[in-house]
Amino acid sequence: MTDYQPISCDLYDWLEIAARWQLLVTISSREGRQWADKIRTIEARDGVEYLLLESGERLSLAELATLDLVWQGEAKRVHFAPGS
Repeated sequence: MTDYQPISCDLYDWLEIAARWQLLVTISSREGRQWADKIRTIEARDGVEYLLLESGERLSLAELATLDLVWQGEAKRVHFAPGS
């Protein structure tokens, strides 16, 4: 991906929270795919950042549209893509 754009620190923080606390999340991609899983880690490879899910799936942060999770008893939806 030559035109990779990193996500903002605020959005990255939500991914870190979900990974650190092993929260069950629902992730949607810009193409409309969905995953319900836990985030194992966030890694960088060849200048691109990826989520590694417990299932072994690797998702580019650039492809994320939304992240749904429950944090401190409150449902949160984080939007990564405009209009998502």
